[in-house]
Amino acid sequence: MRLPDTLQPWAPWLIWFDAEIAGVLGDLLLRLHPALGAFRLRAQRGAAEPEGIEDLRRRGSYERLLLSEWALADAAPEEFDRRAAGGEHLFLNPKPVARQVDALTVAVFDAGPSQLGASRLVHAALWILLAQRAQAAGARFLWGVLARPGELQEADSPAALKRLLSARSLTPGGAASARASVEQGADLGRDLQAQWAQALDAAEPSPSERWSVGAHAPGYALGHRVDVVRADADELAVTVAARQARRELRLRLPDPEPSSRLLRGEFERLAASRQKIPAHARLSRQQPPIIAADGRSVATLWAGENAAYVQRLSPPHQSQRLLPPKTARWAKHRHLLAACLSGRHFAGVLTRSQFLDPWQLARWPGLPHPLPQHLNAAPGQARLMQCAEIAGNDDEQRHLLLWSGSRLLCWSARHPRNGRRCDRPGYRLIGENVLGFVALPPQRAFYLQGTGEGVQVRRFDGAGVETLESLPCDGEAGAGFLCGNAWGDRWQGDIAVEFAAGQRGGERHGRWRLWRRSPSQGLQDFELALSAAWKVVGLAAVSADAPALIALDPDRKAVVRIGERGRTTLYASPQKISVASVAAAADTIALIDVSGRLTILRHQGRDVLVYEGGDD
Repeated sequence: MRLPDTLQPWAPWLIWFDAEIAGVLGDLLLRLHPALGAFRLRAQRGAAEPEGIEDLRRRGSYERLLLSEWALADAAPEEFDRRAAGGEHLFLNPKPVARQVDALTVAVFDAGPSQLGASRLVHAALWILLAQRAQAAGARFLWGVLARPGELQEADSPAALKRLLSARSLTPGGAASARASVEQGADLGRDLQAQWAQALDAAEPSPSERWSVGAHAPGYALGHRVDVVRADADELAVTVAARQARRELRLRLPDPEPSSRLLRGEFERLAASRQKIPAHARLSRQQPPIIAADGRSVATLWAGENAAYVQRLSPPHQSQRLLPPKTARWAKHRHLLAACLSGRHFAGVLTRSQFLDPWQLARWPGLPHPLPQHLNAAPGQARLMQCAEIAGNDDEQRHLLLWSGSRLLCWSARHPRNGRRCDRPGYRLIGENVLGFVALPPQRAFYLQGTGEGVQVRRFDGAGVETLESLPCDGEAGAGFLCGNAWGDRWQGDIAVEFAAGQRGGERHGRWRLWRRSPSQGLQDFELALSAAWKVVGLAAVSADAPALIALDPDRKAVVRIGERGRTTLYASPQKISVASVAAAADTIALIDVSGRLTILRHQGRDVLVYEGGDD
């Protein structure tokens, strides 16, 4: 990682972090550093001894005259006197004594409830600032937590900073201290400050600088005081005070994604796990990967063969590990029209003459469906269509097919009983102008349908179709995505719809409207304007933050999360990305680059799985 010149003084600390976290901390360091003022240290008491000899000089005390000069005084006294008169004697010159200081600076951090959340970003930045100041002055820097008076720790490694970030508590001194304070009627914070002052007074050497970081009552605490409080939703108010000076500043909250990783102690993105795809399996660079709704498996088609490569993934709550892959194949004389992952099994719809065959979709021998005459099912489609299998409360099994990205069709077939064949199935049109489609097996599917007055969120199950939400908006909708899960029979999660916006500054732009439906806050929405050069591939996994798009940058070299507050790069690809997909109900993204390499991102890009293959 290359740092700008302005951040070079803190480079030994910033290299602990990935580029995004280092950027967050770098901004805080540059803002906070001028507010700390000059670093003042006291000279150490006692006599100082010279530290060796530096060189020889013509002047000096005769106590440091060279022995060879004294020998000349015995052998030739007149020459000795002459050289003394002429200033030709040689004297030893001691090395200057390095200035000694009280080599200890201490900072005490309040890890209690008033400093939870964003305030601890300032704690981390101050920890680095004070460590660098002490190092530059030849001093030691130690730190402690307000709840544990007298316990000091070194600040020499990333693990030490992680201990500071993890030392958070709902009470300043823990539950036991809180109870004791209530019983005695004391001010717990002031009492802990007094205990710290007593401990530092007894330290040897006594600290030259004492910093107290938190939210304090009036006064100067241990010496230097740094108050960190929330100013409003987007800002922190920081006050640096001592008896000589007082400085105040406002800090705008940085990007929440790297900030959250910093506070969790996740300083670096995990190194990519790699696995080699068999040499004969070249992945298709035209068909996007197919991801199961729960993000636990990813399927990619082979180029030029009737086969698909299915990679199984560990559950999101478990540590990432590579599970054995498997290969799915279908008959050579049939063409794959639509595909999905039913559980961990690759399934789809095949074309044969004038019929459609459900392949591995049903749990009983499938019957061919007559091919709709007015719909195009020619082989070699640019993109596979979406399909799904939905079980009803009765014996009927339903196959959904999103035809050409706009028409949602349903075929129904009844389970055979007593060995009898099932009824010949037929299809019906569920909806037109369908913008987005999410199947949540085994019993539900949700889809977005454009209408003349806006967009509707609809549910399909064994009982039929129900409109759950009508989202009024202006303009003609062109594409849409859903990301989330079912909440009872309702939809809970994020929705995004694109509307044409025309030209802006000579460049074509699209207008994206994003909504979030949650039980606690109801429906929220906002708009994003995005250049047509960006390729939106889905919605980010639902998190505490506002909804966000997942897109490929104009150069097709990065996967970017685009939200209302800004953009975050989740993954930078070494080669151009050809196709990408996003899971509908999990934090999983899969992409294939131009060399045919499959990369799977999980946990907002913190876990990276790379499957080497392709042409290189």
